[in-house]
Amino acid sequence: MGNKLLIPRILWFALFGSTLIYVYVLDVVPLKGEPTWQSISTFMMIVAVGSGAASLFAPRLLVKPASEAKAPNRTAMNQYQSALILALALAEAVAIYGMVLGFQGAPAGVVLPYFVAAWILMLIRFPTESQLAKFQ
Repeated sequence: MGNKLLIPRILWFALFGSTLIYVYVLDVVPLKGEPTWQSISTFMMIVAVGSGAASLFAPRLLVKPASEAKAPNRTAMNQYQSALILALALAEAVAIYGMVLGFQGAPAGVVLPYFVAAWILMLIRFPTESQLAKFQ
């Protein structure tokens, strides 16, 4: 692993790890009251699809080629990290929507796809030399 990818990989592991903590919290925190997840399930699905799509496309809108960047500190690494954080945060949001449904009493079969989608979105963004090269 190159030193230049150390920080992006730490960020990636931190955000990916947070989704695993969400699953653990859902497992250990007991639900109180009646399940109310069905009233918000359609809304959460629409918002999760939007966040997932934004995770794929929004980082591309954020980044400009180094030749067009106005600020002198907009190096390839800075742009890459900005795009990575945005993509991972939007992917993590998908898991959070699933966690909200879980706290509203949704069964695992409803909640799990949100986490799987978040993990897939994060896995495709794992920091590599080839991804960084796209920003140079």
